[in-house]
Amino acid sequence: MIQTPAFRLLATALLVLGASAPASSAASYRAPDAWTQFRLRDTNNAVVEGSLEATWQLRTGNPFSSSPTVADGALYAGDNGGGLYAIGPANGKILWQQHVRNPLMSAPIVYGDLVIVGEGNENSPEQSSPSHPILVGSPPNALLAFNRHTGKPQWQLTLPGSGMPTPAIVDGILVHHNGAGYVYGIDPLTGKVLYKRNLRSIASMSAILPMGKGSFATAGIDANAVWLLSAKDGSPVWRSDLSPVASGIGDCPAATDGSRIYCNYVMPPSSATPVQTERAANVRAYAVDARTARRVWDVVLAYGPLPIRNEASVPLLANGTLYCGAAVASFIYALDPRSGSVKWKTPTRGPVKGGIVEVGGRLYFGDFAGYLWAVDARTGRTIGQKNMRSSFNVGSPVAVGQTLVIGSRGGTLIALPLRAIRNSHDP
Repeated sequence: MIQTPAFRLLATALLVLGASAPASSAASYRAPDAWTQFRLRDTNNAVVEGSLEATWQLRTGNPFSSSPTVADGALYAGDNGGGLYAIGPANGKILWQQHVRNPLMSAPIVYGDLVIVGEGNENSPEQSSPSHPILVGSPPNALLAFNRHTGKPQWQLTLPGSGMPTPAIVDGILVHHNGAGYVYGIDPLTGKVLYKRNLRSIASMSAILPMGKGSFATAGIDANAVWLLSAKDGSPVWRSDLSPVASGIGDCPAATDGSRIYCNYVMPPSSATPVQTERAANVRAYAVDARTARRVWDVVLAYGPLPIRNEASVPLLANGTLYCGAAVASFIYALDPRSGSVKWKTPTRGPVKGGIVEVGGRLYFGDFAGYLWAVDARTGRTIGQKNMRSSFNVGSPVAVGQTLVIGSRGGTLIALPLRAIRNSHDP
């Protein structure tokens, strides 16, 4: 149902700190005109090419679980206080800002003259369990569209469950899988619902993954499965089931090389009992054949105490390798996508749950202990580590030219040159 937007301008005090690049340096990165899916690419490598080096910090006071997006001369990011910001990537200047009641954790989608975000939180009814929630998201839950140039509200679509999962544009249709287990097909320009299908499979922090030929992949829990669906009407092409006692499936935004779909999830030590947060669990990575739905491999990566939220990590495909962290252990892993075998694993200061970017053969990412890392993509050798003293959770980074932009759990959006991370050796 389309509703008249009830928005209000953000009143929270904001502070931009640090040396900024001159405005003319906007020409030193080549941002796309549209950003139509989580992490820009099917591989989850959110990199905008160029030479820009910028240093700035934007403090909003609210944690960032959103992955920023960049289009033309603006960077868009939402925070857990419901703030949406359009920012100059070169100088951190706020171009416009808006505010809604619930967190904005989805990655902004930029399409035409619109910025589209999902509103919602991680709350579940008391009678639910981590592995079998009734739904995720206490109201208000919505998809929201704003004018990308002015921030003026354009349309709002109320959802039955959380809007945390990131939608995607597939063949001109905005596709979204929400915290109540429904998949929507929506006209992205008007917010009109084209179809609504109940998968009974609940998405949390995952994302729609376009798969070509008018199809997309998604995943969820309760009905623990990976799905390939038609963008035209949401009808299933195939379903690949995982263990009924697994969890975290709906937290993982998958990556693909076109032939396989890659992600991770958690399992209890014994398959006889469901996963319980703050108790030990195994993190498993898997690959599903995109044509047949067959699980090609499924391997254990790590074992440790499961956090209350964000049970999965964001995978990256680059250099013929699958990279990811684990919610229960302080390592980053490199896997052979053909077999699932571990090529290397490198210790970090805290769990790595957010995304990773690969630039020039090096991996850049943040960890839960508050460090930013530069790691050799081929060998796993640590090149640099910089202590930012603000934890990084699932707020995933983007590379804008030679600058890393990442939101922290402490409520700061940070822009830092890649070389500053490479050259840092903080204890």
